[in-house]
Amino acid sequence: MEIKKVSLVYFSATNVSKKYAVAMGKALDKEMVEYDFTLPADRDPAKAPSFGPDDFVILSLPIYGGRVPTICLEYLNALKGDNTPCVVVGTYGNRDFDDTVVEMEDLMTEKGFVVVGGAAVVGRHSFSDEIAGSRPNEEDLAGAAEFIKLVAAKDGKALPKGTIPGNRPYKEKGGSMPLGPSTTDDCINCKLCAKKCPNGVISLENPKELAKDPTECLRCHRCVTICPKHAKYFAGEGYKAMVDRCIAGFAKPDKENKYFM
Repeated sequence: MEIKKVSLVYFSATNVSKKYAVAMGKALDKEMVEYDFTLPADRDPAKAPSFGPDDFVILSLPIYGGRVPTICLEYLNALKGDNTPCVVVGTYGNRDFDDTVVEMEDLMTEKGFVVVGGAAVVGRHSFSDEIAGSRPNEEDLAGAAEFIKLVAAKDGKALPKGTIPGNRPYKEKGGSMPLGPSTTDDCINCKLCAKKCPNGVISLENPKELAKDPTECLRCHRCVTICPKHAKYFAGEGYKAMVDRCIAGFAKPDKENKYFM
């Protein structure tokens, strides 16, 4: 297929999905445009881009509970393709990708894209460094780059249904734990956490407080990872028990990235 421009479309609270998308995009050595819709201000569906047949789109999303994050759906449904080649990339924290990548395939196909490749790739789990804490590593990103070059060298035909594993109908989405981040006295009121919260949950007026109901928190841990004073954290017996179950259940061994083409 002839590619004139590569467009990266991603939601990436802790940069895992972005890292994979950028590694793939750079490997194609073409004009590259990034559409980062992680923040609320960048998710206006009225401003969602349209793409033509000479574009090449790489969609990279985190996997939440084995499904496409609900917070992404309105923006994704506003995308428009015109027989536009597309690769769908789901990033997950070493548990399982379940039905997410096939859900991405279906969604993009409905929007006029031709899904020519797919990937389910591992990155650090947002809950703990003990779960894939070093991923993606150099080997992961090199493998992603090699994959995208192989896909780009193909004829541009859509993947046959069933190439990407997953169930139709998709697994049901789980409920949301009513838990938002807590803050220590080390907070210097820089408000970086509030400005960068993907769902606008943290109050900009007082970042020690929540601006929304705690069920709206994604628990993506972006606030925890970007705080310059390490003042943000998640607490509570229920949360600790959940993290302990995750570590016990799938911290080891690290899973291999899977590519479908």
